Amino acid sequence: MKYKNTKTGAIIETSTRVSGENWKPEIDEEPEKKKTPSKNQGAGKDKSQEGTE
Repeated sequence: MKYKNTKTGAIIETSTRVSGENWKPEIDEEPEKKKTPSKNQGAGKDKSQEGTE
């Protein structure tokens, strides 16, 4: 099982149980969600052009 340290962001994988206030089980679905583009990506005008009109 994977665990994430909420204070440092470190992720570990171990077959034993991890305890401590900063360690939470890591859900395997999160990396897939990060691959999905946000709804606003590519929409509207380019921010690098903002204020040049």
